[in-house]
Amino acid sequence: MIVECMLLLSSFTTPQVESLDYIMEVKKCTDSIPYTMIEHVPYIVENYDQENWYMALRIGWCESRGKATAYRNSADDSGVMQFIPSTWNWIAEKFDLPEWDKEILTYNGVPYNKHPRETLVYDIELFDFERVQFIPYYNIKMASHLAEDTYSKVTFRDWNSSKWCWENSNWFEKRWREEGF
Repeated sequence: MIVECMLLLSSFTTPQVESLDYIMEVKKCTDSIPYTMIEHVPYIVENYDQENWYMALRIGWCESRGKATAYRNSADDSGVMQFIPSTWNWIAEKFDLPEWDKEILTYNGVPYNKHPRETLVYDIELFDFERVQFIPYYNIKMASHLAEDTYSKVTFRDWNSSKWCWENSNWFEKRWREEGF
């Protein structure tokens, strides 16, 4: 059910016929996935292998409660998946991705590279410059490279500090429902 829901929710960018059946399917899915993680589902589906989708969703919620701007001073962790600068830069170099603290142009929250910075009209609300570690697309992409590509698709050890929260899916579901998001 979770995999089917993640596929459905990741298709929100594709126009859908809003039949009653479709609306009921979406309702079922929004009852199965934490509300604060729904907007991140397309990035999880795009970047992770299917067998890791639900694990990545649980880790993202446990680490940041789905907040793209999450930040923890004590370790300098940030973003949905809570990266530290040294790990981020190691993965960025390895996979030719933007380094920590680099400002990236986004269009409606997704990296946008079609126009040079000088030619943009800044009063359009859908464009924004954000530090790369706070862009969910990159934060989730980096996490997938770390967990699946660097560690051969078998471990999520970089998130051991929150393992108590995400390891057991039943406990995780009970927890996010109690917290209400």
